[in-house]
Amino acid sequence: MALQYILDAGAIGQYPQILAHGAAASLIIPQAAVDEIRGRQARGLRADIQDLLDRAIDSGAVVVPPLGGTVETLALECAEESGPGNVRVVTSDRRLIQSLTSKGIASISGSKLLSELSSTGSDASLELAAERIVAAQRRHLAVGLIVAIVITAMAIAIVLNHQLIFHRTPAWLMPILLLLVAALFFWWRGRHRFSYGLFEVTIGLLIASQSIVVLPSSYELSTAKSIQFIGGLYIMVRGFESIDLSIEDTRLGGWWRRLFHGGR
Repeated sequence: MALQYILDAGAIGQYPQILAHGAAASLIIPQAAVDEIRGRQARGLRADIQDLLDRAIDSGAVVVPPLGGTVETLALECAEESGPGNVRVVTSDRRLIQSLTSKGIASISGSKLLSELSSTGSDASLELAAERIVAAQRRHLAVGLIVAIVITAMAIAIVLNHQLIFHRTPAWLMPILLLLVAALFFWWRGRHRFSYGLFEVTIGLLIASQSIVVLPSSYELSTAKSIQFIGGLYIMVRGFESIDLSIEDTRLGGWWRRLFHGGR
């Protein structure tokens, strides 16, 4: 009996090339994973993986609605029907891996599955589309890093020259400018949350550091400096949250989840 590979949403997002083997290998996708991927566009993520998934399903990838609605439930059902040795769950979720291991079901990573499927047939058009998605993910991260560096440098330059800039600006114009800047930042956060998150982390770090670096020799935090320090930490946490939401469908997101979420 051929091995059955059960894919979770994370494996599909990080290694979309797997979907190109849907017709040649026994790929099983839980409906819960399909729903999660289709819901990513509503969370501001790219819709290209959703489109690729739909094409893979049309080409032969099997979608199964498990009774319990989870990857683990489906894995147990398949193991009961075909035997635990004929089932592999493709995931990087350490908690899921530990739970499945305790039940005698093996798990593998997306990269390992791609290696195992390298000798099987694949849909060339799906594989090309998947490679484009991975390339687009990398460009997105690279552009985000550059944008964050440039805007952070501009913000620091404005702060260092605030007297020259703000003292020469008419008082009636300042509220309008601040409102426009706030609206621009809101637009930026919605369009490119990754770079915005990096910017938040950097600015928060500068704010928190400034509250400590300029302390007098007694090293006593005043109330104002304490609030500044906590505020900087809060901004950094918000930045990490923005990064977390923006990279969940990338390989960097898999590493991030293993570091901060236990692999979930």
